[in-house]
Amino acid sequence: MDVGSSAAAELWQAASEGRFRLTPEAARECAAHFEWFAGTVAERQREVRDLERLTGFGGFDSAQQLQQGFQRKANQAVDALKATEEAAWRMKAAVLRAAGLLEEVDAANAAALRAIEGAQS
Repeated sequence: MDVGSSAAAELWQAASEGRFRLTPEAARECAAHFEWFAGTVAERQREVRDLERLTGFGGFDSAQQLQQGFQRKANQAVDALKATEEAAWRMKAAVLRAAGLLEEVDAANAAALRAIEGAQS
């Protein structure tokens, strides 16, 4: 499932090649939106993680299967949200790269790595 990863990679490539450029002010404004989105997605991850540990389904086999099904879906959702958060940080890095703000690019890329590893951003 591509949740923005390819778009982030394309934007990064364009910024690296000089085909996409921004002023520092415009880049920081765009970057702030991507950072806000990454934070929102991180919050959704915390909410979905609560669903990974559902209880109260009872002891019947069918109830246990239902519980396991919900838990698998929650795990899949967390994985998709992690990838989405990583893509948002990568987009932030790309727009900052387009303005040549390399120290800020490094910080955004580090946040992307933390996101995919499951660390809190």
